[in-house]
Amino acid sequence: MRAFLAEFLKAFNNLDWPAFQKCWSDQPTVFYPSAIPQPTGRRTDDRAELEAAWGRQFRAMHESATKRGVTQPPFQNIEPKDTRIDFPAPTVAVVTFHLGPDNGTLGRRMFVLVKGPTGWKITHLHASNFSLPAKN
Repeated sequence: MRAFLAEFLKAFNNLDWPAFQKCWSDQPTVFYPSAIPQPTGRRTDDRAELEAAWGRQFRAMHESATKRGVTQPPFQNIEPKDTRIDFPAPTVAVVTFHLGPDNGTLGRRMFVLVKGPTGWKITHLHASNFSLPAKN
């Protein structure tokens, strides 16, 4: 499980689209944070919509990295904090962690993964961002 998470994060940090695509089940459900605009709202359960949304996001992240002078991988540095992995069944894992805080926002992520013949795949992602109270 931890090896899968490391592969997923490497693909995401490197903006390696083929490796990133391989991490997902055939019909995942994704609740996106507001940072990733969706034509159908903030949830998708269609593989084609997922690929279109993440494709747009990958292009935007790559462009942002280029503007910062980053021209080769890794293009970003996602570092999960407070990672917890639960196994409600031998072939099901629930992974939760936090991102940040960055700019007064704490990212919250929850993945549900299933293990099949080709290994672990993400079948559900819930991503949300939480605004932290301002410090006085």
